[in-house]
Amino acid sequence: MSSKAREEIPILKKYIYLNNASAGPLPSRVVTSVVKFAEEWASEGEPWEEGIRAIYDCKRLFSQLTGARPEEVSAFPGVSYGIALVLSSLRLKPGSNVVVSSMNFPTSIAIARSMARRGLVKEVRVVEDRGGFTDLRDYEKFIDDNTAVVLVDYVGWLSGYVEDLREVSRIAHEHGAILVSDAFHAVGVLPVDVRALGVDVLVTGSYKWLMSLHGAALAYVREEVLESLNPPYAGWMALEDSIPRRILRGEPEFLRPIDPLRTELAGDGGKLEWGTLPLVAFVALRRALEFILEYRAPDLFETHTRKLAERIIEGLESLGYELYTARGRHAAIVSFKHRSPIQLAEHLSRAGVVVSGRPGLVRVSPHFYNTHEDVDNFLETLRRVDRELRG
Repeated sequence: MSSKAREEIPILKKYIYLNNASAGPLPSRVVTSVVKFAEEWASEGEPWEEGIRAIYDCKRLFSQLTGARPEEVSAFPGVSYGIALVLSSLRLKPGSNVVVSSMNFPTSIAIARSMARRGLVKEVRVVEDRGGFTDLRDYEKFIDDNTAVVLVDYVGWLSGYVEDLREVSRIAHEHGAILVSDAFHAVGVLPVDVRALGVDVLVTGSYKWLMSLHGAALAYVREEVLESLNPPYAGWMALEDSIPRRILRGEPEFLRPIDPLRTELAGDGGKLEWGTLPLVAFVALRRALEFILEYRAPDLFETHTRKLAERIIEGLESLGYELYTARGRHAAIVSFKHRSPIQLAEHLSRAGVVVSGRPGLVRVSPHFYNTHEDVDNFLETLRRVDRELRG
């Protein structure tokens, strides 16, 4: 692990930070970019064009991380917005159903339920958690010729279970359905190749494993799916002759008016981008993506981060904790059961170790910048703090 990367993360001077599944720490270059943007706005006026260019730079950098093409990438102010906009743009057959996993973060399940309430789909079918993992046979049972969409998170937010998206995609496509995956807990830490995975839509956000601010999300939408989408609404940014496109072409933004009678949508991922995005969030994300790409080698998860997670698992088992994370197909999230998870997480934080408490679970989530020493110190601190809590 490069010490230079750790030097760029100020919080590591104070804490052993193992809470990337909640929010990643900000590298100093990200903070600097935000301050510079705000100071320039205060002294010179809004750096509008810089913010617009940052969005397109983020699309390019995201494509490098995922194997997408920049034209297949859409930008949103959040993952929930992105999933909802894509799903609301589908042409759904009457009587369709949606298949979701109970291990998904609540967002996609809530959106699917709202589609059913509005009569857009007839039924929502739920593949149930089998104790921190799912079974492909359940997907085969629930997905049929009336399935329009399969919504599966790439990595379970509580257990860290890595879904076999390639197989789920195969099952979905055999029945004419599309696969939409929330990959918030994958992009930035796991190697992700959208082509190899066979996903139709893959969405991630900025503030967890990508180590940036809230307010930015990016989505890969496979070209054929993108062409078929019919957004229910469109704003000025979604037009083929939008101001951002004029900027990228080097054309003066307002030399000619925006023709209100010409509402042709963009032919790429921009067709899903309705209005002005939080530009400072994309200015920050651009630097965060550069940081990730600079220091995180393609095989770093297998050679380093996975080993950190396995070291945590072995240490927890040696201390007698019951794991919720299933061994064998886990990402960089390890959760164990505890009677007082919130209290334990608070006590660990006071002792200099940051993890997160969740219902009945303590979740530990290392990233590529963490070290074996971080893990060993966490385990020793956990042993001491939990013993003190028990009295």
